[in-house]
Amino acid sequence: MIFYTVKTEVRREIVIKKSKFIATIFSISSLDEAQKKLNEIKMEFRDATHCPYSLRIGYERIIERFSDDGEPPRSSGLPILQELKKTNVTNILLVVTRYFGGIKLGLGGLNRAYRESAMLVLDTAKKVRSLPLVRFDLSLDRVYSGKIRNILEHFNARIIQENYGDKAEYSVKIEKERKKGFLEALKTVTRGKIRIREVPSED
Repeated sequence: MIFYTVKTEVRREIVIKKSKFIATIFSISSLDEAQKKLNEIKMEFRDATHCPYSLRIGYERIIERFSDDGEPPRSSGLPILQELKKTNVTNILLVVTRYFGGIKLGLGGLNRAYRESAMLVLDTAKKVRSLPLVRFDLSLDRVYSGKIRNILEHFNARIIQENYGDKAEYSVKIEKERKKGFLEALKTVTRGKIRIREVPSED
């Protein structure tokens, strides 16, 4: 199955019976990052009535989470999750912030409102193919750091962490399907003088 994610953060707003629904979608790579984004939303909309959300992370073993955040059970987080699954997206956090407008929507009305909010932001967001990533920890002589940086750029590697002490050390993620060429390039430019450790996937 081909999965997709969003290229950038997107936000859309609708009003239903005087209640305002603000849907925000993010690309994420971990539960920690999802929690950080959720905290930021709750801080930005600290006076909101509710902030239900749903997320999906991974590929072979997809992690799915949702929360109604005080709304009636399964009235908000679940319909958001169902829309994520319909569009085959992963590594996604979708939060719908609600400002209560004084008119109760009922369970069915809430379900439709949150579903519509999720659909709107998903339809608007530019989607890109989401490929499985593999993580490597690299350690090498600093003399090779310039060449290594060129390789990281060529393979569109995501640098998670880098340190320069006695050795140049990098923690990076690359697309899994490019793993073989990436490792060969690293060994070639360093003449084999590099320590490579593949970090076990959480997926």
